[in-house]
Amino acid sequence: MATQTVVITGSTQGLGFGYAREFLARGLNVVVSGRDPRTVAAAVERLAAGGAADRVSGCACDVADLAAVEALWAHAVARFGAVDIWLNNAGYARTGARFADITPAEIESMVRANVIGSMNAAQVAIAGMQRQGHGKLYLTLGGGGASGRVVPGMSVYSTTKRAVKYFADCLVKEREEQRESKILVGTISPGINLTEGMMRELGQLPIDERRRALKQLNFLGEHVETTTPWIVERILGDSKQGNEITWLTSGRLLRRAVSALFGARRDITSRYPIEV
Repeated sequence: MATQTVVITGSTQGLGFGYAREFLARGLNVVVSGRDPRTVAAAVERLAAGGAADRVSGCACDVADLAAVEALWAHAVARFGAVDIWLNNAGYARTGARFADITPAEIESMVRANVIGSMNAAQVAIAGMQRQGHGKLYLTLGGGGASGRVVPGMSVYSTTKRAVKYFADCLVKEREEQRESKILVGTISPGINLTEGMMRELGQLPIDERRRALKQLNFLGEHVETTTPWIVERILGDSKQGNEITWLTSGRLLRRAVSALFGARRDITSRYPIEV
């Protein structure tokens, strides 16, 4: 059986890099991508250092640029022969700020990366998978996008992710109407993952808001190395059209609330140097 290949957009750092590391550990070929060719090269070098140089490749890609997404697909096929899984992780977030404080440029960046980028990825991946006769496509949700939950400080980001949820549901409906079982479309809600970028963003908040945000993160958040193995295992085992892979379930929240009642205090933000 041929080795499977996964393309992960937005995978030079943070959550996407965590996915890449986990897929490589399970023997898959991995194509990483990001907008900056230098960070792509650096990510490939870091991943290859683990002994998987022959199974990892990289290609710079801005998902808001359809031609760049097409080039990413072509790169993966030229390097590994096919694309079995396309994980659209790339996105842009400006969170923790009131809508009035978000700039027009930031609004445009979020809409382009999160909405247009998801549509570009779907258009290219589904077309390519139809040509090869199989594949799995996953779009990333977040910020209350899956449930429609209103999250203060995430007005634009959550709006874009709610749009992605509707879009994903439409894609799934089309697959079901066509009785398509060889090409699966699903979504991933990875929860709140702490990354260096998120902590830098928190560091820009006023001290009182920062303390409140850190308190919430210590209850809701996770490290990338905690969530990505669980998510990757579910992607690899997935055979369901429209599967919603969700980390932060109501069950997990309930268990944390119960633990907190009995005095168990989570502190996952202390890893990062940030003034409180």
